[in-house]
Amino acid sequence: MNTKQFKNTHPPPPPNVKRMSVTLSSDAAQLLEWLAATQGITQTEALRKAIATEAYLYKEIKQGSKVLLLTSDKEVREVIFR
Repeated sequence: MNTKQFKNTHPPPPPNVKRMSVTLSSDAAQLLEWLAATQGITQTEALRKAIATEAYLYKEIKQGSKVLLLTSDKEVREVIFR
């Protein structure tokens, strides 16, 4: 039996990094692609930023803060997350 040894072409991730696989709807995948492209970053970095933003907003809302949006015509709107 001839067995070939294959080299791992990817170095192991650093100890503080967890490799994951995600399944996204086509809409979510398109949004992720758009976020990455418009910011000039990788999709992985765009996903990291989105998670950090969601966590920050969630913590602030849980502490009683409100998220407000100032529109271009100076109208203030509250952003409600469901």
